[in-house]
Amino acid sequence: MKEKKILLIDDESSLQRSLALGLLQKGFETESCESGMCGLKTLEAFKQKQKDLNYVVVDVRLPDIDGLKLLKVIKFNYPELPVVVITGYGSDATEADARSQKADAYLEKPFTAEELANILNDLPLKTPADAPQEMEQEIPGEKKAVSAYALLNFASEANLTDIYQELYFMDNVLYCDALKGDHDLGLLLQAETLSDIQALVENKIHKLPGVREVVFLPVESPHLPESVGNIIGTVDKALGREKGNPEAVNNANFWKSASSYVFLEIDKDKLETIYPTLYMNDHVVSSDCLHGKYDMVLLMQGASFAEIDRVIQSKIKPLDGVLRIKETPIIKLFEM
Repeated sequence: MKEKKILLIDDESSLQRSLALGLLQKGFETESCESGMCGLKTLEAFKQKQKDLNYVVVDVRLPDIDGLKLLKVIKFNYPELPVVVITGYGSDATEADARSQKADAYLEKPFTAEELANILNDLPLKTPADAPQEMEQEIPGEKKAVSAYALLNFASEANLTDIYQELYFMDNVLYCDALKGDHDLGLLLQAETLSDIQALVENKIHKLPGVREVVFLPVESPHLPESVGNIIGTVDKALGREKGNPEAVNNANFWKSASSYVFLEIDKDKLETIYPTLYMNDHVVSSDCLHGKYDMVLLMQGASFAEIDRVIQSKIKPLDGVLRIKETPIIKLFEM
């Protein structure tokens, strides 16, 4: 009899071992992943190789991605694939959240392989159909805009209020933010070509009164394997993100919480893991790869700057390949 295949997404190695052995005796073959990103890569590999997968078991608390967000992505892309949510921090609210995201079953730790096997056997056994692939159509003649960040420092006598207002309404300036830390203002610039942005910086921004320094950081497309790009694309669709719309983050709620730019220097050989992990972090509003002084920039939000700091220390700093982190809080100009 062919064993039924389970993908177990949980970072507890002892649980992985005990469940793999116990479930094998019950007729289930287990493949384990220690993180949400590993789980998504494994699901993509199963799809590409057209291999059957019968169940997914996912923990609520994972080192990189919130388990309930991962559940939403999986059910969006593989609606027929049964998913069991497990947790060691269970509550009625957690179970309700899991059920609302279409979890097929919910199980609190500690539990035995036999208990999990009984739940799996009660679930309908289906082979998941591939999610429909929407092909993006490029509009003939459409020009894709390019972007760059500019970090500005001013002399102490400069009138930042007047300069801020001038920059805020300047053509090709998407965002103008007052910053606390090593830089006074941060700009996100966009134009048809990088040369157009460079000309704007040289001919207008550099000539503003009191400008001492401009750190210019062109935005680059991340060099990722096709499978990782596919994963990010499906995450966008599952979470309802508006692709290519930077104004989506500049809404009425923006100033109701603390916001910071977080600049990273990374080992670029680890970008394949770092980029999607940060991209799917609940506190990361946007993420861009850069050319220049920094390798990446994140726009992060939280209930407070202390919360953003905690996320940086617990979720970003430990990532393999993150070398240096520079947080630059965004402040309201009248608070300067």
